[in-house]
Amino acid sequence: VLRDRDADDAVYVPVLTRVRGPDGKPASPDGPVVVARSIFRKVVKERAALLAADAPEEMGSASIMGASIKSTLGVPLWRGDDIIGVLQADNRSAPGMLTPNDLDLLLLVAAQASTAVSRARIIKRLTLAEEQLKNENVFLKGSEQRRRGGGEVTIIGESQAMRRVLEQVDKVVDTRVTVLIEGETGTGKELVAAALHYRSRRRDKLFVAQNCAAISENLLESELFGHKRGSFTGATEDKKGLFEIADGGTLFLDEVNSTSLSLQSKLLRALQEGEIRPVGATSAKPVDVRIVAATNKNLEELVRAGQFREDLYYRLQVFPIRLPPLRERRDDIPLLANHFLARYAEELGKSAAGFAQQATELLMTYEWPGNVRELQNEVQRLVIQIDDGGFVVPDLLSPNI
Repeated sequence: VLRDRDADDAVYVPVLTRVRGPDGKPASPDGPVVVARSIFRKVVKERAALLAADAPEEMGSASIMGASIKSTLGVPLWRGDDIIGVLQADNRSAPGMLTPNDLDLLLLVAAQASTAVSRARIIKRLTLAEEQLKNENVFLKGSEQRRRGGGEVTIIGESQAMRRVLEQVDKVVDTRVTVLIEGETGTGKELVAAALHYRSRRRDKLFVAQNCAAISENLLESELFGHKRGSFTGATEDKKGLFEIADGGTLFLDEVNSTSLSLQSKLLRALQEGEIRPVGATSAKPVDVRIVAATNKNLEELVRAGQFREDLYYRLQVFPIRLPPLRERRDDIPLLANHFLARYAEELGKSAAGFAQQATELLMTYEWPGNVRELQNEVQRLVIQIDDGGFVVPDLLSPNI
């Protein structure tokens, strides 16, 4: 009889019965064997082995009478201080057939059975956990690929400035060096980071992105490095950090310039040593993560102002890639606009004839302070406004354009 789960309200369930055949050898029963619940319940309640040489006389329960049990033994299966099951032996021929010597023998068997059951359950839990992690990994990669259009990261741009960027990406894609992507807000830094990942040998592992300016310093440390249960108020269970989740893959740290000096020292250690220490942990964990960082500020100026660690700056600055703002790559504006037009028209179930010539010229002369992100939002708004099958005309553009 085994406990069905690790909980206070767990029940004990008969899981296996064997009988002694006429030849004295063990055999599977021909039909169901009635198990006397009063026996294993007494063992569990009293947390002790049980010997009843004359079971009907000594115990007298209805389940013993109904099962025609004449003498019985019951011993607990232990895992530490917990009873995980009961091994029960009955004789249904005559009373007095089971003796203290039989109890000693059954206790020895129970000691081995306890170890076997505990190990089997650990293996089962580990197998389930491994399968769950595998499924989560597949789900996360699938979600990321769907978000990026089937996992193919396409960078739109034929201008000289973007060709230089793509050449740099190709040079560094399969190296282990840290890459720093510099550029204004909305220039597509995360897209370039994703291209570095999906074009590399790490593409089968996770690409994980974190905006360092989006959450507070304390939460960011826990988010990146993980934490142990009880390490701070609200830490009710162990949590893996993004470094550990991205192990074998790529971790993109956007707006790394917004991190505090104390967190920067921990990032530097992770980069130098290839290991992390979760909040509240006493030992470090090795991780194999390719770091791609991004900033919309001049890190060199921040170093001179004492707002960014110089040693971390040089560590991140191994291979810098500068993304040009949209006003420096105006030839790409029609390509990007038509790309977003086709994308959002498909999403909204519309057909769009394209941009009128004057509308395209206005888009190309605008300064685009929000860069590609602003253009993307503008085109999405335009698709909502145009009639099915219609052209984007100047009157539909935002007033500032």
